[in-house]
Amino acid sequence: MKLFHLFQLRFALLLALFAFAGGAHAQIPVTDGALIGTVQQAAQQITQSFGRDISDQTESLSRDISDLKKGLASAISGSAETTSKASTGAARTIGESAQRTASEQAAIRNEERFSGIDPCNVLVSSIGTSGASRNGVTATGGGGGGGAPRDAPGGSGGMNDVLNVAERRTAAGSPEVEATKAAKAACSSFASGGVRGQACTDAGFSPGASTGFPNADVRASTLFDGPQANDDGRVVKRKLTVDLAGAEGTAIRALMRNLDQPLQLKDLTKAQRNSDAGRQYLALEDAYQARMSVAKYPQEAQANLLAAKAELIPMVQQMLKSDDAAFVQQYLNDNVPNWSSKGISMAELIVLETQRRYMNADWHLRLLQMSDTDIARENVRLLAMDAWMKSLGLDRQVVSSVIESNAAQAAVRAELMPQLIAANQRAVNR
Repeated sequence: MKLFHLFQLRFALLLALFAFAGGAHAQIPVTDGALIGTVQQAAQQITQSFGRDISDQTESLSRDISDLKKGLASAISGSAETTSKASTGAARTIGESAQRTASEQAAIRNEERFSGIDPCNVLVSSIGTSGASRNGVTATGGGGGGGAPRDAPGGSGGMNDVLNVAERRTAAGSPEVEATKAAKAACSSFASGGVRGQACTDAGFSPGASTGFPNADVRASTLFDGPQANDDGRVVKRKLTVDLAGAEGTAIRALMRNLDQPLQLKDLTKAQRNSDAGRQYLALEDAYQARMSVAKYPQEAQANLLAAKAELIPMVQQMLKSDDAAFVQQYLNDNVPNWSSKGISMAELIVLETQRRYMNADWHLRLLQMSDTDIARENVRLLAMDAWMKSLGLDRQVVSSVIESNAAQAAVRAELMPQLIAANQRAVNR
């Protein structure tokens, strides 16, 4: 626009000059060469000046156009670069988002795989059970005369002396003396009322049931369900964890004494042993003790199954951290309130492991929410427990087989030994 105005101005000046020259030419003779030269020179200068201005303006315009082109090219290049960077960033964002999505999906799949697993329950059965199952305890000591005399917690009336004689920890007196001592201690420790209490009173003994377990020394439930506290025995509450070092252990020992050695023979003196008859008696007594020990072994095994094992305390503590904590705590409160100091028995463990599943409503509800993988894992655990139970059952079968074998041997001896002895005597006396 500025160039156009300048052009108009220069063109008007040129027209004026031509008009002036024309007017002067009309008044001045044409023969005036100096004037004509001056006008021509002025016209030439004006033309040259106008040309230079036009050239300068054109050159300036060209430079502006060139700068504009460069600016547009730079802008286009910058826009392309910006677009390229934006595209690259968008691609990177999409890639990272896809990578995060895949990672999150993998994490979700892993969570789903292990969602039904209770981490506090995984290793429960491996805590202390191996040692507890191998470290057996006996109620009476197994016979043979080994060991120092023991106390009889809860017993009274000389019950500790009676049990030590039956377990061959101390020497026995005459059968009459030992029978009297046993009757007195039984009345004081286990007799309460009823016919037995009256019989004790008639015999001159005071019935007392000091152990807290009336008639436990004559009840089979003492060995299978634990000593019971009621008098008549009509209501039996299974007590699968007993303290063999306490009054419960005294009750079990008294029952096994009545099953094993109700009649005590007088132990021989040194002079009596140092004779043919005495030595023959010792040989026969050894054979008797061995056979009675075999016959009594299932009783000792059952007592060991009921014995509280401190090795199982950590296992119970782990159970109380699991999803079954509420059920386990209630079970312990009802059945083994002193578990934290004494432990629980192997028999209790078996029942608790079964009931916290089959008899636990929460376990059944969790089972409905488990994935197929979790159900398979739980099934494997139950199969492993079943294998352990079968192992325990196999142990019992072996014991029964040994006892049956011993019984068969006794039957053979009863039938053929007299004939064998007679044949031996005939051969020796020929």
